[in-house]
Amino acid sequence: MTASPLAVLVLVLAAAPSRAQEAEPPLVDAVKTGDLAGLKSRLASGADVNARDAHGWSAPMWAAGHAETSLLKALLDAGGNAAPADVPGFSAIVEAAKGGRAGNVALLAARGHDCSAKDATGTPALAYAAAVSTPTLSALLACKARVGARDADGRTALIRAAQLGGAESLRRLLAAGARADAKDKLGYTALMWAAHGGWTESVKVLLAAGSDPKTRAPDGRSAREMAESRGHAAAAALLP
Repeated sequence: MTASPLAVLVLVLAAAPSRAQEAEPPLVDAVKTGDLAGLKSRLASGADVNARDAHGWSAPMWAAGHAETSLLKALLDAGGNAAPADVPGFSAIVEAAKGGRAGNVALLAARGHDCSAKDATGTPALAYAAAVSTPTLSALLACKARVGARDADGRTALIRAAQLGGAESLRRLLAAGARADAKDKLGYTALMWAAHGGWTESVKVLLAAGSDPKTRAPDGRSAREMAESRGHAAAAALLP
């Protein structure tokens, strides 16, 4: 039997989510589009600064890692909470580090956020910054992030920077007191990782800082042997 047009319309409306369910909080939308003027206008109109979207994130939470500092500041000045206690593992500082937002790190630090914070995986903000942005790394060091903090795999920010060939990040971390020969859970040092990746400038920086090329991994290999096994002749040539 063919359904009547009215019955079909009723079924369609029942199955479709309402616009209220689909719509994001207006301030979250303003953050995602980078609309500072719209955000300020909505705040002035009484929009809830801590309203959350379907993911459970508010505008201040999104802004920490995804918006310019001016938007984050406007939200915080309006009473926004960038680190609600009922969201386990969330850290606004970590989000700012992931997003390479040096200005947001400085702003959040000035508002009392912990620059040594870790996320739910146990990775500290400094480790993310070492892989993403040297200015953000510097902002975290300026607010006294623990330079020797480790992630769940035992990697320090120095080791993560070495894995990615971040020579300038290595310099800044070493200047801040990072241990050149710290090992991760695999028993690898930053020098070993730099050699493994063939990052010649990073190898030079670590050797100049006193990293010991004679140190061996649990499998018996030295940094030079790791470089050779990966075909990185230029890096191997730097190592005795």
